[in-house]
Amino acid sequence: MTTDTDIVLTLDTIAIWINRISPIFSIVFGTFGNFCNIIIFTRPILRTNPCSMYFLAGSFTNLVVIYIALLTRYLASAWGYDPSATSMVWCKTRYILVYPPLSLVLWFIVLASIDRYLSSSRNVHFRQCSTVPVAWKIITIATVLTFLVFAQTVVSNGTPSCTILPNEYLVFFNIFVPIATCILPVILMGLFGILTIINIRTTRTRVIPQENNERLRANDRQLIIMLLFQVLITTTLVAPWALINMFSAIGVAILKYKFSPLGQGIFNFIFNVSRMLYYLTPAVGFYIYTLSAPKFRHEIKKSFRHGLKLILTGTGIMRYLPADVQQMFATENQRNNINYSLTRTRKGLTGHAHQR
Repeated sequence: MTTDTDIVLTLDTIAIWINRISPIFSIVFGTFGNFCNIIIFTRPILRTNPCSMYFLAGSFTNLVVIYIALLTRYLASAWGYDPSATSMVWCKTRYILVYPPLSLVLWFIVLASIDRYLSSSRNVHFRQCSTVPVAWKIITIATVLTFLVFAQTVVSNGTPSCTILPNEYLVFFNIFVPIATCILPVILMGLFGILTIINIRTTRTRVIPQENNERLRANDRQLIIMLLFQVLITTTLVAPWALINMFSAIGVAILKYKFSPLGQGIFNFIFNVSRMLYYLTPAVGFYIYTLSAPKFRHEIKKSFRHGLKLILTGTGIMRYLPADVQQMFATENQRNNINYSLTRTRKGLTGHAHQR
């Protein structure tokens, strides 16, 4: 007959293997996906769109989270290697390098949601706020403010356990972090996602010069689809972690709820699973975009072909290939240059139309 102790031991064993295996997939696939995102969102046809700039900033932030937050957490929880437990400098450095990027991962999605709402609005002044220069200013301000907000952790944490001190502040911190990094961003994502859908439905009957900006509008629509899918999946991944941390802070620390041994084992297991899901967030963006947007897939193919051309040309292999293959690469390069020029022209025409 299975006892509570057996159940707890089984859950602990599963949690150990989760901590040892799942981060490897997040690190490998997250690294590949975010580097691909950086390549795609800096391509000419996408880097003129402000929403792409938020996705680009999010991709850089995702890499910071993967290699500072996730990798160090993996080494500590799976293999017991935790320099922050003995080094005051690394303890404080890790806190300031982990929590702001963790927060920005979701806040950049919020900013992208707001940008899509503005760009789809019927209000001319709102649409004029959806520009690349404005996007970079907001990204800079959001990054600086987030680091300032979490600067408190440098003063409050310390060895030997590298945790937030004192206990009263720890309770506040465990409530503040889920709200600032999960709950509030998820609410705002959902709100502006709904408002964007409403804008799209109300603007379908608007008469817009098709010959000037049909391709640009198609890109905007696909970016909106990518964003809405990311909002949905991100909410699913981060909600369990936010709820379990809020319960820990309020139920356990404030209300002094006492677990039974079995209850504690179940709680620890749920906490480990929710943390695993949370750390999938910086790793899944590329795969969401690939599955949800044909334009993104098309840009991936073009990027890979361009990379292959650079390799073949740089190594001298290109001149040994059949003439029709060389011509294919040359024709594609000319076509890309033409498309870029047309995109810039359409962007300018659309900007003048919005100003009118």
